[in-house]
Amino acid sequence: MTQQWLRRVSLIVGNASGQGLDLSELHVSFRTFSATTQSPAHATIRVYNVADATAKSIQQEFKQVFLQAGYGDNFGLIFSGGLKQVRKGRENATDTFIDLIAAHADEAYNWSVVNTTLAAGWSQSDYRAALLQSMAQYGIVSGYSPAFAPTKMPRGKVCYGMTRDYMRQLAGASGTQWSVQNGQLQMVPVNDVLPGAAVVLTSATGMIGNPVQTVDGIVVKSLLNPNIRPGTRVQIANASIQQAALSVDYTATNYFPSLDDDGFYKVYAMSQSGDTRGQDFYTEMICAGLNGTAPLTSTYTNAVTSG
Repeated sequence: MTQQWLRRVSLIVGNASGQGLDLSELHVSFRTFSATTQSPAHATIRVYNVADATAKSIQQEFKQVFLQAGYGDNFGLIFSGGLKQVRKGRENATDTFIDLIAAHADEAYNWSVVNTTLAAGWSQSDYRAALLQSMAQYGIVSGYSPAFAPTKMPRGKVCYGMTRDYMRQLAGASGTQWSVQNGQLQMVPVNDVLPGAAVVLTSATGMIGNPVQTVDGIVVKSLLNPNIRPGTRVQIANASIQQAALSVDYTATNYFPSLDDDGFYKVYAMSQSGDTRGQDFYTEMICAGLNGTAPLTSTYTNAVTSG
């Protein structure tokens, strides 16, 4: 088991020519958000007491941000994306800061347009390939996708409009959720997870407190772990989960996602927060059981899309 001590953080801002500026030695705090829903991942990173000349060069020259974090050898990329705003401010009489506000793959989400015709006999795999091609100009490449239905459609299909709208259509028809993570188009079945072993969460491996069953899902908090991503699975002992208290005022008990018989839970939405000179260094997740019988509600959808 990896010992979770000796925090590590790497923060690099880069420009279009590939040059970078390492801000890792400064006081840095951050919060990232990502989910299996289509909304782009985003982050707010605060860097303290940056020299005026450095802050000015970041505002004028740098376009990308790369954030890595973890403990010891369990260290990896937790966010990369384009800088949307570099905001200067003062926290108190002695400390200044710059906020790096960034989003991942938002250009592909906001601007990708598909303009093609699928000939008669197209399949869902052909549909996905055409949509992926429309996002390629923004650096999006193929990620995980399930084995789509082999059905061949008898009529051609015209695709003209925002790629995200057609991705919603394909995801709905194939029973998947789509998102872009680390520059890859991921399509994860609603009742399945990304390939890979489950991350076991116990008090010995970094879980903090007890997970709580809520109408939004199973809410879990742990020490920061870069191996946890939206669409992956975690394993939690059901005995440690605090079950929700039902209200006698209504009978809609199926609104609470049920516990998984084997203790395996899919991560639907998550945030990573940290402070190199403070207490925060956490991963917080909203999960649901892989064999659960109760669907996540619209409350969950609102929770994860609002970040």
